[in-house]
Amino acid sequence: MKLIENWFSERYSDNLQLSFRVSDQLLSVKTDYQRIDVFQTYDFGKLLSIDGTVQLTEKDEFVYHEMITRMPYLYADSKPESALVIGGGDGGAAGELLKLGLKRIVNVEIDGQVVEVCRKHFPELASSFSKKNVELIIGDGIKYVETAKEKFHIIIIDSTDPVGPAEGLFDSKFYHNVAKILAPGGVVVTQSGSPFYQPKAIGMAQRGMKPAFEYVKSYTAFIPTYPSGFWSFTMAKNTPIKMRKDSVPAGQYFNMEIAESAFSLPEFVKKLIA
Repeated sequence: MKLIENWFSERYSDNLQLSFRVSDQLLSVKTDYQRIDVFQTYDFGKLLSIDGTVQLTEKDEFVYHEMITRMPYLYADSKPESALVIGGGDGGAAGELLKLGLKRIVNVEIDGQVVEVCRKHFPELASSFSKKNVELIIGDGIKYVETAKEKFHIIIIDSTDPVGPAEGLFDSKFYHNVAKILAPGGVVVTQSGSPFYQPKAIGMAQRGMKPAFEYVKSYTAFIPTYPSGFWSFTMAKNTPIKMRKDSVPAGQYFNMEIAESAFSLPEFVKKLIA
């Protein structure tokens, strides 16, 4: 008798997908904004999917969260004390910022059910929302930056892909509002997709940021469960993008060598940006 195998697959194109063998589907819910699924996989632990795309797994989430937080921390002109996270409903970015010693973190997530799902299924990440230094706001990040008066040393756009509710997080109007609440010498970072399978995303991030900031650079990291494993982030400042001399202890992926080398881009990525 042949055993039935269950798989979750994320499709990258009409001809390619990445599949995870799963032992159980722990949750599937349709919210006002998106569909959220949680699977128990054999190789990567629990997997969070939104609208059919992998957001994180227990085994490799540290790469994304370290690279979207520690890079802007080191590239701010002075030691940051405050941060704004747009998206990030799993709590991973806020948790990394707490490790870096930030005194105030505001996290604005549009879909409150993402937070509740992660509190239940990824409690180690979502526990950051219960810390006294973190203010969690369930609301629209685009509207938040339009009206906010407070300035932040780091602003992180930890969004889903640039479709649906996240599409407005990649345009120049949004980044002009972000620039107004960025403290002098501060840094903005967004995830900007897979240069190989989502080349439009890195271009959208660059085009969105350049009218609002004087300096814009993209960097990359290896994230096994994201499309192609090769992922990009895009950083913007109004002062030159230079690393401070501060040293940050190594994480599970991040170290000081990577802090410098991550900006070294393959030629095809340089052409996408150009």
